[in-house]
Amino acid sequence: MALQAESDNHKQYQSLIMKTSSLLLVLMALAGFNRGYGQDKSNDTTARYFIIQASIGNLQEIAMGRLAEANAVSPEVKAFARRMVADHSNIETQLMQLVKSRGFRIPPEATDPPAENLMLKNTPAKDFDRVYVHLMVPDHRQIVQLFGKYALTGKDPDVKAFAEQTLPALKEHLASIVAIDNSMKDAVAKSTNFVGL
Repeated sequence: MALQAESDNHKQYQSLIMKTSSLLLVLMALAGFNRGYGQDKSNDTTARYFIIQASIGNLQEIAMGRLAEANAVSPEVKAFARRMVADHSNIETQLMQLVKSRGFRIPPEATDPPAENLMLKNTPAKDFDRVYVHLMVPDHRQIVQLFGKYALTGKDPDVKAFAEQTLPALKEHLASIVAIDNSMKDAVAKSTNFVGL
């Protein structure tokens, strides 16, 4: 009789555990813990916005850098373009690892290759370097501003750390392209002054 009572108590205990487990699973699913089905782990829309903009910027830098590697005349511009392809490819790889590890969902358009920059592609060889550099200066100012703002005010600690870690290289890119731009402007000014003599 004692064994029967113990067996009944055990069955009731197992039943209670199963009901509790089922209820817990339902609550977890309702609360969004079932992340294996493409749900976003973060509701930080500013982090998602930053990631999307950073990815688009990286892919544009890579595409224009490849075009400049093939078409630039100046060894300095070609070297800068090569560096843009290498650095932004690395930054994009790190960004996509962050996206995957944190479970961010971003639209495919943010990771698709960008449309060709037809203005740059159709620029005559004699003007290519100047046009490429002219495009790179504001692009780099914009990307430095994007990363700087998230590094300063971002809420997601992992995304903020990524922005902080990447920002010095982006500032260096900006300083390099501004120096190239100034050098080209100086060369044009000197040749104009020489012709005017």
